[in-house]
Amino acid sequence: MPQPIFTLAREAEAEIEIKRSRFIGRSFRRDAPDAALAAVGKLRESFRDATHHCWAYRIGPGGEQARAADDGEPQGTAGAPILETLKKKSCTNTLIVVTRYFGGTKLGAGGLVRAYGEAARRVLEQSGLKELRRMKELRAPVPYAGLAPLESFLAGHGMEIAGREFGETIELRILIPAAEEGDFRSFYASLVGGRMAYSVIDERWT
Repeated sequence: MPQPIFTLAREAEAEIEIKRSRFIGRSFRRDAPDAALAAVGKLRESFRDATHHCWAYRIGPGGEQARAADDGEPQGTAGAPILETLKKKSCTNTLIVVTRYFGGTKLGAGGLVRAYGEAARRVLEQSGLKELRRMKELRAPVPYAGLAPLESFLAGHGMEIAGREFGETIELRILIPAAEEGDFRSFYASLVGGRMAYSVIDERWT
């Protein structure tokens, strides 16, 4: 069975303080690298007085698009622990930026790794996670007499009707979990007696 994939339930902010340095973690839900980088740039403009804005993102169904930046901290002490936090939580389509206000005391490489990792972990806790599902959008014609039993089937299987067009038959747009297509196919074939066919018009992660 494939490993579950998660994304943010909501965007959030969390702050920790270590030896008078403030580390403020902020989470963003972004599904493209350009959008993630734009969010980093906007944050940097909004908080120009900060010492560092270190960040990492994972994007794509398996988090295959990943990038991290230390923004002036010693190499590997900031972006890497943030990214590792995202990996441990199987979290994707997510950007975390940890803003640091230097408090006057150096923390050393190990201290920085712990601080940035903890700030990332805290903001993920505040954000909460929700599982991403691969969904298919179908176009399915059904006879009028078949609408009620189809609606009952969909309601019991985590599927939903996204649109309806009425003519000689009812043309439905239906959203279903990709993993449930086999069950839908069997029910639909029985419902229409092989006289109609549905088509897949889109597939996406939500």
